[in-house]
Amino acid sequence: MDKAFGKLKKIDKKLINDVDDILQAAAFDTNDDAISNIQREGAIDLGAGGGLISHQQVRAIGKNKYEVLNSSKYAPFIEWGTGRQVSVPAEWAQYAMKYKGPYPGTWDEFEENIRAWMKRHGIPDRQIYTASDGTESYIDVTYSIMIKILERGLPARPFLYPAYVKNKAEVVKRLKELFK
Repeated sequence: MDKAFGKLKKIDKKLINDVDDILQAAAFDTNDDAISNIQREGAIDLGAGGGLISHQQVRAIGKNKYEVLNSSKYAPFIEWGTGRQVSVPAEWAQYAMKYKGPYPGTWDEFEENIRAWMKRHGIPDRQIYTASDGTESYIDVTYSIMIKILERGLPARPFLYPAYVKNKAEVVKRLKELFK
């Protein structure tokens, strides 16, 4: 009987290790797919903090537990959009609630980020507008962009959720194969 229990313990350890291998591989595959999704969206400009890709990572949080995350404070707003354009998948709604509310940072930081983005993209701070009577006035492009963002929001550009969905199905398939 002791010999039988010894064999069961070995099988149990192997099974746990096999499950861990599957979950770890899925975490890294999900991370790779998230990076591919970011690249497909085009360079997502986060300014001096680097691009969104530089913040993408996998972290082990215990045996058989891995977390795929993006450490950029802007990631949730890129993933789900802002304002009127928010789009959160139902299965992530509870998780997304912790990011509901004001965008991180102050008005001055918002302005600074928009000005820096404009500079990197060669957009002038002000634009001259000439009326039909020939009078000229200046439009503050920075504030125009800021107001449009606040009024319209920014569209969701999901990168992590599609990777999660794709790899979740693969994990289920591999675990079913393992437990046949």
